[in-house]
Amino acid sequence: MALVNTACSSGLVGLPLPKTTLATTTSTSTPGRSPRVTRLPVLKVVGDRLELSSGRRFVMRGVIVYAMPFYETDRKADPALASVTANAYTHRKAMFARVKALGFNTVKIPISAAIYASDPYIPGGKNGYLARLRTIVDTATSEGLYVVLCWWDALGEGSSVLRDYPDQYPMMKAVARMFSDNPSVIYEPLGEPNRINWEQWLVMSEKMLRYCRTTMGYRAVIIADTADWSWVFDPTYVGALIRYDGALLGKPDLLIANHRYPNRNSCFCGGTLKTWNSLVGQYIGHFPFVGTEYGIFNGIGSVELSWGKDFLTYLKHKAIPLGFNGALMFVWNWVDPNTMTNLSTGKLTAWGTAIVASLGTSPSGVSAG
Repeated sequence: MALVNTACSSGLVGLPLPKTTLATTTSTSTPGRSPRVTRLPVLKVVGDRLELSSGRRFVMRGVIVYAMPFYETDRKADPALASVTANAYTHRKAMFARVKALGFNTVKIPISAAIYASDPYIPGGKNGYLARLRTIVDTATSEGLYVVLCWWDALGEGSSVLRDYPDQYPMMKAVARMFSDNPSVIYEPLGEPNRINWEQWLVMSEKMLRYCRTTMGYRAVIIADTADWSWVFDPTYVGALIRYDGALLGKPDLLIANHRYPNRNSCFCGGTLKTWNSLVGQYIGHFPFVGTEYGIFNGIGSVELSWGKDFLTYLKHKAIPLGFNGALMFVWNWVDPNTMTNLSTGKLTAWGTAIVASLGTSPSGVSAG
C-alpha cells in the first residue's frame, strides 16, 4: 500500500521548490471544455492488451505527479502541500516537457472529491479546482502525455469507502463533462480500496462502473484498482468485473491496476518473486494488467532501492514483454524516499535515475507508443 501521510508534507516538481506556501491563484470562472486540446491517439483495451486506435500495442511508461492537493492534515490545509502543488502548477509546462523528454508517455495525477467539495487549498471553490485541473491536464496533453486522473479518497477511507464512494459522483461527472473532448484522459476512480472483502469490492466496483458508463456516459478506458491497496488479484472476481463492463459497453474497456512496495524485502527475488508469481505473475497475458503505483518505501521497513531496481528489471525484461501494459511510478515530486527528483536541486535521485533507465526508453521488443 502507499504511505498515508498524516504529517505536514511537501514535494518537488523537478525544479527547486519556492519559499512561498501559498496556493497559486487560478481562474474561478466556470470551466467548460478544453479550448485547445492536443488530440493524442485514442487508447482502447483489446483482450489483455492496451492498444492505440491503429491496433498497435501501447505500453504506459509514466510517473505520478502531485499537481493537485489531494488530502488535508488534521482537517486543515497543509501549507507545504499547497506550496508543492502550487509549484507544480506554476512550472507545469517545463515539468511536463521534462517528463516527456525523459522518455515517458503518461502522467498520473492524484485528485480528491473531498478536497473538491471542501476547497481548503484553491481559491474559487469547485470552479477554481476544476479550472486548475483543466489547465494542468491541457498542459500535459499538449506535451504529448496521456493523463490518468486517480481519485485517492478510498485510500484513507478503509471500509467506510463502501458507504462514501458515491460522494465522488458529482465531481466525477463534472470532470468527465469538462474533458469530454479530450480522449487523452483516463480515469482511475477508486484508488487503493482497502479493508474490504472481494464480494464487497465487486459490488462497489460494478456500481462505480455503471455510474461511469451510463450516467457519465464515459465509454473509454477505465482503470480498476483491486482490493487490499491493489496488491492482490482474484481471477474470479476480476473476471466478473471485466464481463460486467463488457455488458455495459458491448466490449470491455477496463485495465486492472497492480501496486507494489518492498515491505522489508531487499530484493525482488526468492520468496518475494514466488509470491508475486502466485498472486499476479501467472495471470500476465490473460488479464489486462497495468502497474499504477510502484515505489521503494511505504513506511513498512526501510528504503529498498535494490528491490526497486530488481522490480524495474523484471518489468522491463519479463512482465511487459509477456503482456503487462506498463507502469506508473511513485513519485515524481515528494519529500519521502520515493521522490524521483531532489527537493533542493530538481536533479534526478538514484530512484529517479533507475526509473528513467528502465522505463524512459521502450522495453525490449515492445512498441510503447
